[in-house]
Amino acid sequence: MTALALLLFQTLAGGQSILADNVHLVTPVAGLERTHSEVKVVNVDGPGFTRALRVHVKDRSNETNITQLTLPNATVVEQGDTLLASVWLKGPGQAEFLFEKSTDPWTKSVTRGLSVPSQWRRFLIPFRSAQTYNPGEAMVSLRLAFGPQTIDIGAVDVVSYGKTKTLDQLVEYAISQSPLGEVRVDFNLKNTNQTMLGFGGNFCQPRYGSTEPMDVVGNYALNHLNVVHARIGLPLNSWNPSPGVYRDDAQAKASLEALQIMARRGIPTVVSVWEGPTWMLGGNPEQNGRILPREKYRQCIDAIAEYLVVARDKYRANVGYFSFNEADYGVNFKFSPQQIADFIRQAGPVFESRGLKTKFLVGDTANASNFVGYATPLLEDRSIARFLGPLAFHNWDALSASEQAYTGIAALGKKYGKPVWCLEAGHDAQLWQAKDPWADWENGLRLAMAYERTIRQTNAVLMDYWTYQDNYPLVDKQGPKPYHVFHVMKQMENVFAPGSKVVNPKISRPGLQAIGTVGKRFALLLVNSEGPGAVTLTGLPKNARVQVLVNSRDRRNLVRTAKVDSRGMLRVRVPMRSVLSIRQR
Repeated sequence: MTALALLLFQTLAGGQSILADNVHLVTPVAGLERTHSEVKVVNVDGPGFTRALRVHVKDRSNETNITQLTLPNATVVEQGDTLLASVWLKGPGQAEFLFEKSTDPWTKSVTRGLSVPSQWRRFLIPFRSAQTYNPGEAMVSLRLAFGPQTIDIGAVDVVSYGKTKTLDQLVEYAISQSPLGEVRVDFNLKNTNQTMLGFGGNFCQPRYGSTEPMDVVGNYALNHLNVVHARIGLPLNSWNPSPGVYRDDAQAKASLEALQIMARRGIPTVVSVWEGPTWMLGGNPEQNGRILPREKYRQCIDAIAEYLVVARDKYRANVGYFSFNEADYGVNFKFSPQQIADFIRQAGPVFESRGLKTKFLVGDTANASNFVGYATPLLEDRSIARFLGPLAFHNWDALSASEQAYTGIAALGKKYGKPVWCLEAGHDAQLWQAKDPWADWENGLRLAMAYERTIRQTNAVLMDYWTYQDNYPLVDKQGPKPYHVFHVMKQMENVFAPGSKVVNPKISRPGLQAIGTVGKRFALLLVNSEGPGAVTLTGLPKNARVQVLVNSRDRRNLVRTAKVDSRGMLRVRVPMRSVLSIRQR
């Protein structure tokens, strides 16, 4: 273990550093020129170190990894090993910590956004290695391209405990070093923002090959959650296997039956396309980034229109909106803003001629960071304006993207008078690579962190979880038995009820996320990503009786009652890494 590791981890015996000593001071920062950044080693009066790497980022970027420091592992890391990273940072600013494979497919063991204060702070990040890595096959990545800022990196180390300590033990230790303490949250319930449509989910298993419209997980969601919206995958490869041939069977039929289920329940829908037939799109099945030839636009448009007509006339399901999934990234159709505008310009009149009222979503981008740059040209194109519906994006970068990326979506929605929809809501697009992460409490906690930030900063009125079926499942289909994340979803659903108006409070310190709503009664959500603490809430209805619901690693739906005092104040204790909701009775 390095001398630095001994200093930082003296209370945890048995670990071994996997990084070379002070490697961050001698490793070049990649992509400096892309954000016109500057780097130098400076003398500092740090807690246990006297030198730091100072990175001065001058320009903004839509991609946080444009400028980043990458540090290779110096020793072998085995799959399933538990590790504890320690990063000393000073800002103010923002960074993102990752431990990932150093080559494609960049498999990630952990991703953690870091809000860096103006004074030195140690960030402790426990995680489990997703794979086995020989020296140099993995790396620590510190992403820094979050707009103009100066970040001092005082010390970086990652200590492996192999199989001698559990991940829970490392989490407990990290939390003990970072208590939340006392926090004040001030509400002004008259200062409201967007009106919520509520929560929905993706029902896309036929897109992945299922010939049944609904599975056990999907049925559980429909029967136990207030599903106000559904996103359905159109398997274009199954529906249109050859030019001019449309087949209402197999996966295509399952997707149409899913639309029928939603229609019977009165649930509005979006239809999205991932994959196309190879005769149309070319390349190999499920290959990302394929560009639809312009000469095939009309055949693709006709296939989509025919599907929507069959959904309407045979299955009695009117589809509100359509999109190509993550066309900015290319999963699997890739369109530039100019290309998708051209497609919409041709498709809109065809839809109208078939009596379809289906509009195109604006964007449906892979994340928030890419959204403004992708969607703005579409919104500025007056020739397609009548064919466009809400702004839509996916929030997989919710725990890492810059504040500007998220608030920029809200600003764009306000400028063009468009509601904002998040149609793939989650917290980690790579979570499926981990070993059975769905039942873990961290999955539920981090989902709450992502939802709270997305609603607060983008003014999203609709959140569609990925997915309400057996893909990032909320429940164990054997039973079925709800996971922690289901209870968190239910908890948040009750706060962000349809018709409620969002209220953003002032918070005295980072580490706690807080947001409220006002409807027939007030409700609020507290998300604590740190150790235990206490929160004093102000601006609440005087003398109101409330129900406090707590979910954490050790608690599921713990309920107690409380009363707001005559000054509109309420003090609540907040367990470590927990989600609390408070609702007026």
